[in-house]
Formats: sequence, C-alpha cells, structure tokens
Amino acid sequence: MKHIHTHLRRLLAAALACVATAAMAIDDATLKSYYAGASGKKGAALKTAFYNCISEHTTISYDGLHEAYKTSDRRPDGKLRDWYSNITNYTAVTDKAGSYKKEGDCYNREHSVPQSWFNKGTPMRSDLVHVIPTDGYVNNRRGNLPFGENAGEKYMSANAYSKVGACTVSGYTGQCFEPNDEIKGDIARIYFYMATCYENRISTWTLSGGDDVFDGTAYPAIKKWTLDMMMRWARQDPVDDVERERNEAVWTLQGNRNPYVDYPDLMDYVWGAKTTEAFSLDADHGSPVTPDNPDNPDTPDNPGEEATSGSIDLAALTWTPTSDATYGSGFKATANGMTLAYYTHQSANPVITVGSEMRLYKGSVFVISGGRIKGVTFHGVSSYTAPLTIFGQSYAFAGQTLTWTSERSVAPFTAFSLSKQVRITSIDVRISDTPTALAAPIATADAVAVFDVSGNYVGTSLPQRKGIYIVRQGTHTRKQIVR
Repeated sequence: MKHIHTHLRRLLAAALACVATAAMAIDDATLKSYYAGASGKKGAALKTAFYNCISEHTTISYDGLHEAYKTSDRRPDGKLRDWYSNITNYTAVTDKAGSYKKEGDCYNREHSVPQSWFNKGTPMRSDLVHVIPTDGYVNNRRGNLPFGENAGEKYMSANAYSKVGACTVSGYTGQCFEPNDEIKGDIARIYFYMATCYENRISTWTLSGGDDVFDGTAYPAIKKWTLDMMMRWARQDPVDDVERERNEAVWTLQGNRNPYVDYPDLMDYVWGAKTTEAFSLDADHGSPVTPDNPDNPDTPDNPGEEATSGSIDLAALTWTPTSDATYGSGFKATANGMTLAYYTHQSANPVITVGSEMRLYKGSVFVISGGRIKGVTFHGVSSYTAPLTIFGQSYAFAGQTLTWTSERSVAPFTAFSLSKQVRITSIDVRISDTPTALAAPIATADAVAVFDVSGNYVGTSLPQRKGIYIVRQGTHTRKQIVR
C-alpha cells in the first residue's frame, strides 16, 4: 500500500468502521469530510479541488484486480458482472482471460480509457474505477476505439448488447464502440472521474487515437463531442444502486471514490450550465434517488419524469427482416434504447432508404416499443410530407415537422398508417417511466408477464440474462434492469 495521506488513512478507517459490506453507504459526515476541500469552488477550480480529494489512493496491483472484482462487480447470483455482454456467467478469477475464440469464452480486464492512450502508465493501468470486467472477445472487438453511438454495421455482440460501427454523434465520424444503454451513464461518470483524478496527467493521453477524445489540456480535458455525449448519457442513465454499491466497494478496496456518483449533478458544476455557481456539499445534488420497490410497481426510480430517446436518424439504422401476425412482413431496428419496426401491411412496397431519408409507403404501419410513449416528432422531406394517420386520426405536417402528443402503453405502440408515400429523415420519441393502467390488463391482480424491450414475451419472471425488461403486473407496468 502506497501513496496514502494520513488524512485519507483516517477517513478510510472511519469508512471501514461504518461500512460492513460494500453495499452499505458511507455516512454523510465522513463523505463531507472527505470532500471538504471542494466546498465553495467553481468550474475548473472545482475540478481541481476534487482532484486533490481523490487522486491519492491505494494502487491495486494489476493481478489484484481479479480478486477485487469479487467485491466490486459481483452479481446477486455470485457471478461476475460483465459490462459488455449479457450472455455470460463468469466466476471471478476462475474464468479470467486465457485464449478466446468467441463471446462467452472468458473475461478480461478492460480499460474503459484504453491504456494505449496513456502508454500503460500507473496508477491508471490498475485503477479499479475504470478497469472493468468484460467478455474477452467483445473487448477485443472494441480494441482502443473511443466510445460513441453507431448502427452496429461493423459488429454487434449477442442480443446487440454492444456495437461497433461508424460514429453517428456530431463531431466525430470514425469507428467507435457503443456500450449498452443500461451502462452508458456508468461509463460517462467513469470518464468524468478519470479526467478529475488524473488531472495532472491527462494532457498527455493523446497517443494511439486518444486525441479523438481528449484535448491535451487539464481542463476541460475532454473534447466537446465526447463531453456532450457523455453528459447526455449521464442524464439518460442516472446513478442507481448497483453503481452506488460499486463506489462503496472501490472506497473499501482502493481508498478513494467517484464524486460524480456521490453528486450526480457535479458534471454541471464542472462543465455544464452551473460552472459559475459555487458548489455546496450541503445542497441536494440528486443523490437520494428512491430505487424501484419490487413489491410496489407504482414506485419507479423517477416517478413522473419525462425523457427523450434523442434524435433517431432512420436511414442510418441497420434494418433486419421481421414479421408480425397482424401487420405482416417488415423490418426492425434498435436505436437509443427504443425498438422500431416497419411493416408493409397492406402495401407491397418494402421500406426503402435513399441517402439521408426513409421512404414509407401507403398502407404500412410503424411500431415503436421500449418505453411508455408520450409523443413523437417526425421530421420529413419537403414536398413529401403527406398527412399521417395516427390511431385513426389524420395529422398534417407543419412545414417539414409533425408533432404528435399523447400517451400509449409500452409495446406495441402503433405509430401510424400512411395515406400515401411519405419521406422521413428522423424522429424524436418522448418517453416516460410513469406506470399507468395497461390497455389490456392481465386477468388477475397478481399475474406477472415479462417482455424484452422489443415486446417479445419472456416469461412470468425476470430471466438471469442481463438486459432491460418490461414487467407487467395486474394493471401496472414498470421497467426493470437486470445487471
């Protein structure tokens, strides 16, 4: 054990006294004492203040990470949490990387910030916060690509959980690796931590493609396209109990914390709209989030909160054949946590993409699933924006935009039938986690049915496979994440 200040040793001892297991949260007094130096600071100075709080910590050996994963990344069933695959059931240490030929062979230690970017320097090489357990084969497909968003045209892991392809985020067009929606916020907060904990080193992390993500400065440190994307990811995937428990495990094992987990809105004070405001440790920073209560489906994480799927470029998606008993043959694609399906229905014309647009024909049906829909905005091509029939009612475009606002149950959401050919470039979907009565409730109040985000029936209980599921119980519905 090295590089631990006396103050940090004292704080670590206090934390160990009050934290019997990694799942138990640090007490408020110890937390405020640990971060005391950050109080009252703003913007770049605030980031530096947190650097002074967290930079000195125990350096876990690279081999020691396997043992650490037994605490930091242990699933409820005792298996290892795999950040890049949802089909694996690895045991820490036992199933560590050897040779692999396919997904599911073994796990390895993945540097979320590729170590080639910082030339394998320490202590970054074995920092438990950002070195995470992932399937070896999927990790190999990432290589040292930056994180981003793509259509998965280059590679998709099982169940399209992780993807590789050309980046669709404005500001970068190279190849990128897209993690699953359920861990995007976790990844974002890890990058915020790395830019803070290693503020004194990050200006050199521009090797082997690192300059696509980092700008060669201590502040802001992260290039705008990545920073904007990750701040969006952090909002769309807020801190949950799994992330909090991992933060406590890091505190126990490594002796420091990720302040962006402790204070979810800290990113706004460091890089966002609150950089001119003094940070207060006594203020409410959004950390007390009430987790889902499995005994009461009417208590979601953020009751009543509306979110957005983000802009979905229809022509940029990868469409695969599908079929439906009612709507006939068609095509489906996934984007930003939503599943989109287009069925030819009464039309003989298949979906056609031309350049930056998608051509949809008369008699077709468009279905959206993956969340409770509160509204959709369609962006069309001038002169090809005929009215859309949405649930039996005709809606006309205003210019090249049509905004429909209402609320429909989870899946399927039949978005529209077409009166004639319409050319659409993109859509924005507004969703809500608010549980409400289903249009066709299950017969008894206690009955449970589980669906995946594509609307496919899974069974009467949550599967062990990692993913996002829709759970219907009686007249209520909720979203449940299996990690």
